[in-house]
Amino acid sequence: MPNGQGCLLTVNIIASMLAGLGAGYWSDRIGRKKLMILAQSLQVFSLFWLAAANSPWMNSVTLTCLMFLLSSISSGITAPIAGAMIVDVSSEQERHYIYGLQYWTTNAAITFGALLGGLLFESFRFLLFSLVCMESIATLLILIFFIHETMENRHDTVLPQNALNTYKSIVYDKRFMVFFTATVLAVSLEFQLDKYIAVRLKNEFAGELLGFHISGLHMFSLVMIINTVLVVLIAIPFGKCISRLSSRTIITTGMMLYTAGFVVLAFSNWAWLLITSAVLLTIGELMYAPVRQVLLAGIIPDSNRAAYLAADGLSYNIAALLGSIGLTVGALLPSYVMAGLYLTTGLGALYFFRILLRARASRQQNHSYADAS
Repeated sequence: MPNGQGCLLTVNIIASMLAGLGAGYWSDRIGRKKLMILAQSLQVFSLFWLAAANSPWMNSVTLTCLMFLLSSISSGITAPIAGAMIVDVSSEQERHYIYGLQYWTTNAAITFGALLGGLLFESFRFLLFSLVCMESIATLLILIFFIHETMENRHDTVLPQNALNTYKSIVYDKRFMVFFTATVLAVSLEFQLDKYIAVRLKNEFAGELLGFHISGLHMFSLVMIINTVLVVLIAIPFGKCISRLSSRTIITTGMMLYTAGFVVLAFSNWAWLLITSAVLLTIGELMYAPVRQVLLAGIIPDSNRAAYLAADGLSYNIAALLGSIGLTVGALLPSYVMAGLYLTTGLGALYFFRILLRARASRQQNHSYADAS
């Protein structure tokens, strides 16, 4: 059964990835809204049959698996197009706040969804999928009646005539590939949290906190709770507090705190230091994540926005793969060596982000000189 579940998960990930690449290509040619409506309609269809397949009248594992696959394809289509729509309708000055708000809403929704799923999945799957289906219907109605097409006919360049040439041109875009590398390195640390770090704490940690004995599993749960609660409670006010700082200051400080948090989690078995590291990495993530999105929006051309965002989505798949590799490597290396690898990874991500920031500052300076002349 575990092997079957692993195969199903792999198929879903690959299908979602391919759907996203195809959606990114076509969205830049035929528009955003119609593809979003198509994807959301597929989502409603899949959730309706997920509810039916787990209802008092039917219990079909095969139908459940097929509808999960269709739901993954729908999500894969939606992600790059939704990202492109945000870039379409926002200015550079607005994006830091917008992406900070998006980061908060995404994490809040994941937290609420995980809580709802944990309460209902085991014994009330029909109710769970029915509720989510109704939510998806509401989203579809909002898309149809309240969301307008955001892609204007403003292409000044001739678009490649097939998807392969489109993504080939993206691979040859040096600025994007620098950004892609930075993202892979930064996000791969995040994927270590529920893999190597979780296993290490379970195997190595045993201690006391406020007079109570806690296991490694309890410690890991506490780290995750701290991360989730801080994001939900302080993301928006914290974003406003740091909005006056430069992007370079925010991403440099954020990546250093983020990296320091993971380095400590890689080797420490002192409860209070682990708690401190959870706070540090969360604050670091709150700082660097919105700036990362702003950087991406600034380097992608207007003519291929959705395709670039679909390609950016691949960075998360590669980072997830590195997270799994980290678990394997961690079984062979001592924890202090893993801490050193985390430090190298985090500083590498910061190095590539700063390359982009320097290039952006140089372009802005050149534009200022051109305007002055």
